Amino acid sequence: MIFSNCVTLGFGDLGALLYLLFIFLFKMRVLELYAGIGGMHIAFKGSTVKHEVVAAVEINDVATDVYKYNFPNTLTLNRVIESFSPDYVCSLNANIWSLCPPCQPFTRLGKRMCEADKRSSSFFHVLDLISILKPTGIILENVKGFEHSEPWRQLIEVLNSCDYEYRQFLLSPLQFGIPNCRLRFYLLARLRSSSWNSNFKMGQSESIDMRPPVDAPMLPGCQCTSCSGVISHIEHTDDNFTEYIQFCRPISEFVLVPSDSPKELYFLDEKCLQRYFRVLDIVRSCDKKTRCFTKGYSKRLEGTGSVFQTSMENETSEKITNYYEANKEDEQAVLQYAKLLKLRFFHSREVANMMCFPKSFGKL
Repeated sequence: MIFSNCVTLGFGDLGALLYLLFIFLFKMRVLELYAGIGGMHIAFKGSTVKHEVVAAVEINDVATDVYKYNFPNTLTLNRVIESFSPDYVCSLNANIWSLCPPCQPFTRLGKRMCEADKRSSSFFHVLDLISILKPTGIILENVKGFEHSEPWRQLIEVLNSCDYEYRQFLLSPLQFGIPNCRLRFYLLARLRSSSWNSNFKMGQSESIDMRPPVDAPMLPGCQCTSCSGVISHIEHTDDNFTEYIQFCRPISEFVLVPSDSPKELYFLDEKCLQRYFRVLDIVRSCDKKTRCFTKGYSKRLEGTGSVFQTSMENETSEKITNYYEANKEDEQAVLQYAKLLKLRFFHSREVANMMCFPKSFGKL
């Protein structure tokens, strides 16, 4: 499963952010740094603004292969970012840079070593390139936690010194009707001297918006809860985005139907159930929230994403928890109960559906 670099939240959120920042008559020439499998590329397509991805840079071989398969006409550079000189980057003639640096140094499950993590070194090289070349627009995506890191502090310092105006967000797919809790940090920046016009208010404030911007224009043709105005009345929410969940689409809209299901659907075996049943986040087709899917999904069971309950739909998560608490001393009883639920991992195609990748996106 290839989702370590899957960065798009869906056309209704990231695409909308791109749309509201870059509404203009000129064509964007996009340089994708840390391109992954192409989530940002998909988001640009969904934004409907005129653009061309002039180059995509990704060091991971598997992710690069997937990117090339889906975007065969885009120049794909499988090399470390530190090897790019200012002259070479300048020759690409890109006016928009998208940045999705490795999130592991900043994750809650990771060590949060940030600048001490060698994976951050390429990002500091990018900051040097920004200082020299000053691209007209920048969009950066990362996990929650990046906004408290030294790399973030240095990024803000560079943006201020180069006279960029910018705006920052912490947004979840739940705020756009997608049943997945994947809280991400976004920064949109634009050179103050740019002639590109947008009514979207920018500045140099270090404040971070926790809701979709109310001053954003609607993404043409988008029916997400943000663009349709369904959630515009929600001004505050808790850490779980509880107020938004009722407006999300059910998981059933994203899972594979039996006729399309591949043979390699992975059900949890007895060993997994015996060891991890008590910590699993179990969801049903009628539910409207899944946990964030991480790189370790299907390899590790705890904290890497939800598992799908394919039987006994009347057994809610509350009932499952109550059963476990009442019978946890009887391991065999708990195991037999867990087996009745027929739990399986979400297929990579289903995860891609929840990330709003189009059905045409292949090699997952």
